[in-house]
Amino acid sequence: MDENPFQSIISGASMTNGRFFKLLSATILTLFFYVSATGCAYLQRHYGEHCNSRAYTQIILSDYITSRYVSGSQVRMAVIPFSVPANISYRNMELPGLGNEMAWMVKAEMLRTGIVPIVEVLNRQDWPGKKEEFFTGNFGAIEMARDAGYDLVLVGFIDPINSLESASASVKIIDVDSGITVWYGQVRAFTLRNDGNYTAGQLMLDKYDPSRVASWAIFSKLAACIAEQATQEEEVVPE
Repeated sequence: MDENPFQSIISGASMTNGRFFKLLSATILTLFFYVSATGCAYLQRHYGEHCNSRAYTQIILSDYITSRYVSGSQVRMAVIPFSVPANISYRNMELPGLGNEMAWMVKAEMLRTGIVPIVEVLNRQDWPGKKEEFFTGNFGAIEMARDAGYDLVLVGFIDPINSLESASASVKIIDVDSGITVWYGQVRAFTLRNDGNYTAGQLMLDKYDPSRVASWAIFSKLAACIAEQATQEEEVVPE
C-alpha cells in the first residue's frame, strides 16, 4: 500500500520541529551559561577588593636604591611582623596571627615588584613597643635589622578594625644605616563583595548571603597595595 503523502509531510515537519527545538534549547542554555559567566566575571571585577592610600613621606624607592647603593648590590629588606589590635593578636608562637601573616604577604608582594632584590621576614615578635616606636624613631626595628645585615626595614601596624569590609595600615620603609624614612604612608583596603553578592542575587546569578565575609581577601589586597604604593615610580601628590 502506498504511503499517504500527507503523512510523510507531517512526519517530516515533526522531525524538523524536533531538531529546531533541540537546537533552540541548546542555544538558550549556551546563552544562559555565557551570560552567567560574564555576569559573574563583571561582578568580581567591579565588586571585589579595592584600595586607596595617602603618602606622607615619599622618595621613589627605585631611585633611592640606585643612588644609595653600588650598582648590582643585593640590597636586603627586612619586613617586621605587623603590630595588630589586641583583639586579633596571639601570644602563642604556633598561632602567630595576622601580624605575622601580613608580614609574609607583604614580603611576597614586595618581591613581586622586583624593586628590592632580597626581601625577608625578620621574625621577631618578642620585642615590646613596636607600635609606640612607629612614631618615635623605630630604633628597635632599625637596630635589629642592622644587626641582622639588612639595608632597609619595613615596619607597620594595622589600625583598629571597626568594619568587616575594610582594613587599613600605616607603613614605613627605613634605611637602617642613615635612619632616613624612604616611604611612609597609610593604605586602606576595602571590599564591595557584599554589594556584588546582593546584585548577583537580584540577577539570579548567585544566592544572596549577607553573612559572607571576605576578611582574608581584604588583607591580601592590603598587602598588595602596600607594596604597590611603596614602590610607585612617580611621586603621588596628596589630594
